[in-house]
Amino acid sequence: MPVLEVESLAKTYAERPILRGVSFKLERGERVALLGPSGSGKTTVLNCVGGVDQANSGSITIAGQELGRLDADGLAQLRREHIGTVFQFYHLLPTLSAAENIELPLQLLGVPTPERETRVRELLERVRIAHRATALPGQLSGGEMQRVAIARAVVHRPTLILADEPTGSLDSTTGAQVLDLLAEIVQETQAALLLVTHSSEAVKHCQRVLRMQDGQILEGA
Repeated sequence: MPVLEVESLAKTYAERPILRGVSFKLERGERVALLGPSGSGKTTVLNCVGGVDQANSGSITIAGQELGRLDADGLAQLRREHIGTVFQFYHLLPTLSAAENIELPLQLLGVPTPERETRVRELLERVRIAHRATALPGQLSGGEMQRVAIARAVVHRPTLILADEPTGSLDSTTGAQVLDLLAEIVQETQAALLLVTHSSEAVKHCQRVLRMQDGQILEGA
């Protein structure tokens, strides 16, 4: 069973077609880049897959569950259990430390405290920011914040990781380090990765490229 299956996805805004029959699949452990010019529909695909936007027609199935068949509670539960997201601008909670930001998804799932502490400690070491565990996001560099964001995205061991321009706010050297780290973690966890990007460097870290234009996938599906 594919981790993610998108079938004939269509979406319009104010009668303007944004997605036109988008279909593709992601298998476990697969790293796929979604590439295309601004306005091609990449972010809309990511938002629909992440459950924060709803298509007009078509279907999205994650870990065997079709999003359109779930109520609000079921969708929230699927997102908490199966999806991890890495954003361009990190989206860390400013009043929580690095460790507390990483721990949050486990709290939402009701994971017992000892296991939460173990997982957070291991991930802080894994992303090489254990020495910054108690720092607030405002005290971290961009690269450090993105490492926290990656750890937060994978701490609950998701089936699918969504990354929206994860290096767009970083310099080239730091961006390359973050991409290496993300690829390593995906390989270790065997989650599927869908990476929206404009970066040719980011594409090199993926095994397959879906090229979008005018709301359609032109190649790679």
